[in-house]
Amino acid sequence: MLKYALVFLLTAPAAAADFDLNSLKVSDLAPAAAQEITPAPADKASYIQLTSSIKMKMDKEKGELTIGFPKAAFGDAEPGDKAHLFVKMTRGLPAPAISWATVLCSNGHFLGYKGSNLNLPEQSGSFSISETLALGSPKQLIARTHPWLAGDLADLEQVCSDGFLEKMKDARAETLPQQLGDFSFTYTPKKNTLKVKW
Repeated sequence: MLKYALVFLLTAPAAAADFDLNSLKVSDLAPAAAQEITPAPADKASYIQLTSSIKMKMDKEKGELTIGFPKAAFGDAEPGDKAHLFVKMTRGLPAPAISWATVLCSNGHFLGYKGSNLNLPEQSGSFSISETLALGSPKQLIARTHPWLAGDLADLEQVCSDGFLEKMKDARAETLPQQLGDFSFTYTPKKNTLKVKW
């Protein structure tokens, strides 16, 4: 009886612990499920590209700042796709502050905005700038970052209405003062830039 038991143990198949990966072949593996990969669109439709810049030169108490206001390019643009730039001086001397926002609209609907708030240098030479880009639901930030523009609007969709554009016609880069104390402001519509010197 013991003899037969020993023979059975010696001839038993290998246990799971003796599994050897090297003994497998590719043909032994189960085929993987096919994955569908969505191809990238061949055209450039349905995109919005925003470009802006800020350049600064300082020499002791003198300086020059060139602001390239945000420009918007719509891919496969429709007649109702528009961008509106609003600019306002939110603080005067001794250190002026300028705020601007480019609002993106499509058929009268507010899509989002790119805006900045710039505090020009004080006597210490220090200055600060904050920038916000918000599309979709975060676009509601415009009421907080630019209260002079949208802080009192019950419906933010109004920023793309003809009535609002008429109401804010004085909040344009070309309406900024040419001189304020030691600061001079020169707006170039063709380049959409504002040069500030002090």
